[in-house]
Amino acid sequence: MDVLRPEFFDALVIANVIIGLAIAGRRFLRDIRGPLPDDAPEWAQARYNSASSIKSSSQDS
Repeated sequence: MDVLRPEFFDALVIANVIIGLAIAGRRFLRDIRGPLPDDAPEWAQARYNSASSIKSSSQDS
């Protein structure tokens, strides 16, 4: 039972926070870079489509 010290639990909490932030950051970036959902507003779809066409035309050159 020597392992059950306050420092050990502090380390566990810090490790969980770091892991949680890494998972949330990865999900956030994946959501930003992915395609828009079907129920997105028209203005968002128009902006996404115009940005996609600009990217594809610059890559073709």
